[in-house]
Amino acid sequence: MNDQENLLQEFEKHQEFIRSLPLEDLLDRLVKAHDSTDVILEGYNLVTTVNEGHGIALAGIIRLREALAETLDWVEFNLIEETENEEL
Repeated sequence: MNDQENLLQEFEKHQEFIRSLPLEDLLDRLVKAHDSTDVILEGYNLVTTVNEGHGIALAGIIRLREALAETLDWVEFNLIEETENEEL
C-alpha cells in the first residue's frame, strides 16, 4: 500500500469518527476551534508590523471565527434546544 492510499484510509477513518460523534462532543470541538482563534489573534496583536500576507491571514481567521460563532449559535438554538424540548 502506498502513502496516498494510507492517507486516504486515514482520512476516511477520521470522517467516520467525526460522523459518529454525539452532538455534545461535536459542539465541544467547535468551541475549542473557536477559542483557539483567540490565541492566533492575540499573537497578531503582539506583532508591531503586519504585512499584506499577515493581513490576509488575519481577515481569514476573523471570518473563520465569525463562522464558528454563528455555527455554534445555530447548533445550540436548533439542535440542543430541540433535543431538550423533545426530552420534556
